[in-house]
Parts: sequence; structure tokens; C-alpha cells
Amino acid sequence: MAPDADENAWKDIARECLRAFDVIMMPTAYGLTPQEGGRIAVQHLRAGRMLLQPILDRYVAAARTPVGRAWRRRLVDRSLYVKAFEEALDYATGRAEGGPGTNWPTLWSRDGRLPLIQQHTQDRRLLDDEESAGTGVPPLDLAPGTLLVAVGPGAAGKSTYADTAAVDAVICLDSLRRELSKKRDAGDQSVTPAAVERQNALLEQYLSAGTTVFLDSTNVEVHVRAGLVERARQHGRPVVALIFLPDLATCRARNRLRPTNRRVPDHVLTWQFALAQEATPQTLLAEGFTAAYEIITDRP
Repeated sequence: MAPDADENAWKDIARECLRAFDVIMMPTAYGLTPQEGGRIAVQHLRAGRMLLQPILDRYVAAARTPVGRAWRRRLVDRSLYVKAFEEALDYATGRAEGGPGTNWPTLWSRDGRLPLIQQHTQDRRLLDDEESAGTGVPPLDLAPGTLLVAVGPGAAGKSTYADTAAVDAVICLDSLRRELSKKRDAGDQSVTPAAVERQNALLEQYLSAGTTVFLDSTNVEVHVRAGLVERARQHGRPVVALIFLPDLATCRARNRLRPTNRRVPDHVLTWQFALAQEATPQTLLAEGFTAAYEIITDRP
């Protein structure tokens, strides 16, 4: 399918995709149940699909002959863009009906297969446009300079969330291990102490500068979180916890799909999961977090 000349039309479609993604991934942040988030996501996806249709129709109508128009109609009906919306609607409908949803939609991936949409969904400032103010589900209300802390076991979806987090910077412990490892290995545990030291130095830098930053690591231990809360307090910054806790079977299934060098040993994963279960929103608030939200990441 040829690109459409109207860039704003693609931005409007991408905006609806982002709104749907937000209520699917973190319904509790908006005071919703997962089922309610699914229902609202369906509404946004239908709106995005309606915005896509005129683009498809113009592409078909631009053909010079009836045969050409018929060929283009068959082409768009089988296009990745149409299929991506159908796939996402099926997923959101499943969530609205209380199911876990299956087959994570291409629409919310960053694999380059839908460039006309994905070039815009990577820019979450779309949700801040004045023209769309008040028309969608609001994003997390983060004050500038907030420290956003992931809390969850391995393979819980923290790094996937980080790809679309509305923050200025992401500190990922796996990435730091890869940088410091002579083997360029994100699973090289021998460099973990050095990676943690580097993580803390970056945190100090970002907190001092008032940068909104997402800490992408497990943080399931109470003493680790206490140190983060104290560090944010020293700089006068808000500190918000995001809890990632799909069921243990999902974590194990995802863990098996990881490269061998990045798999978490099962006994460690079980231990992380048990600690994360204790980190309820109420517990985290009592620890000193400014706010705590549960993030739903139950895709396989």
C-alpha cells in the first residue's frame, strides 16, 4: 500500500493506537479493571480503524481503471494494516471479556512492519497535542524529574513497557551488563556489581538534573527499594513504583523464549516472583513511594 500524503491522518491513527495500548497495559493507572480497560481499548481501536478507512479508499480510487481499482481493493483488504487492526481488536475484545488475550498484536510492536503507523507511535508526545486534550485516556501524571521504578520478577514485561514509557531516560541493568561485559553479554552476572555501580551513578546524574527516568530492573527486594526511595528523597524527586506481576507460568514461558545467556534460573525466578507478590501498592506506599500502579503484561 502506497503512503498517504496526509501525515496528520497517520498521526491521528497512531494516537488512537497509543491510547488503546495504555489502557490495555496499565488499566489500574486510570482506575479501571482489566476488563474495563479492554472495552475502552476496543473503542480506541475502532476509532483508529475508521480513520484508516478513508486512506484505503483514496488509494483504491486513485487507480486509473476498474481492473486496477478492483486489484487495489483486494490488496488493501489483505494488507498488514487491516490485519493488524483486526488482530488488536481480537486481543482487546478478549481482555474485555475477562480473558488474558493471545497473540500480542503487531499494531503495538516496534518491528517496522507498519512503518506509516509505527513511525508515530514511538513518539508519545502525540498524546500531549492540544487538539486531542481531554479526548482520550490520560497518561500517567508524572511530575518532571520523577523516578519511575519497575518492581517485578524476570520476564514480567518490564523492558517491553520501557520501549513506550513516557520518560526522558531508561536505565536498564541488562543493557549496562552488556556494555561492561567483555563478551558483550547481557547475562554476564560477573559484571553485575559494576553494572549496579554504573546504574547508581546514572541515577544520581539524572536525579540531579531533574530528568524523568525509568529504572528497568527487578527491584523486588525491600532494601533495594528503600535505597531508591531515599535517593529520590535526597533530591526532592517523586518516586513512583510500577508493579509488573503476570502469573508465574507466564513468566516461565517468556523466560524459556529468551536466549540461553539471558534466562533466569527457575529457582531465582520463583524467588523473585514470591518477593514481588509481597510488593502490593499499599506496601509500596508505606515504604515511601509517592504512588504505585499495577501494570498488566500478561501476553505470552
